[in-house]
Amino acid sequence: MFLRIVRLRVREGQEAAFTSFYQERVIPALAGTDGCLYAGLLAPWRGEGHQSLTIWESIDRAHAYEDSGLYHRLLAEAAPYLSERTEWRVRLSRDPLETSDPSRREIAAEEYKVEADEGSGALENDGRAPFVRIVDLRVDPDRRDEFVSIYTGEVMPALRAQKGCRGVFLAEGAADLKSMLSITLWNREEDAMRYEMGGEFERLTARLKTTFSPLYDWRVSLGGPAEPGSSGLKVSSYQLVRGRRLDPNDPER
Repeated sequence: MFLRIVRLRVREGQEAAFTSFYQERVIPALAGTDGCLYAGLLAPWRGEGHQSLTIWESIDRAHAYEDSGLYHRLLAEAAPYLSERTEWRVRLSRDPLETSDPSRREIAAEEYKVEADEGSGALENDGRAPFVRIVDLRVDPDRRDEFVSIYTGEVMPALRAQKGCRGVFLAEGAADLKSMLSITLWNREEDAMRYEMGGEFERLTARLKTTFSPLYDWRVSLGGPAEPGSSGLKVSSYQLVRGRRLDPNDPER
């Protein structure tokens, strides 16, 4: 599977309207797109922008969606809800023989390969929207396999044993192999904070520490970017406000 994240800065006061737009326009559009397995909107808990999180059968399916023009049409329709601080760029061509299209503005998407997934059904927004915690990690490329082995063999079981943990993902950067995301889904913020403050997060981080990039200074930033000059862990928190699994066999698709 392939994970695609688009970070969005929503205009103040437009949060509810944008959420409705995502529910009524974006999710149905993605439901009709080949290869899209899931679409969800994450609202910031503290100090972050919104995120549109989509899961795809493959990187080729995700790129076909971008190349079709639908992504850019949806962004154009979303523009009235977005802050003037939104970072737009001219669409970049993947073909070196083609020039970029200046008529298509886009927000750069972050792309990840899903390395491990346990409990992804918790992404369903079934009336009990999960609290989502994302830890951004930088791994030493030479110790990548060791990191994945420890994470899947020790960290994932420890997380699933935590009270209130509904699911765990591990995703690796498609272009930047040093980048890893640990994504956990919780019943409530209190459950995630209990894990955070109870010492288990610190213990698991220490277990993985030898596999991290040597550039890390190991300071942890909660709810926002790391301090200037820091390359420490970044922990971000969100509420899943809209989400739907897109079954390719669904006759209503």
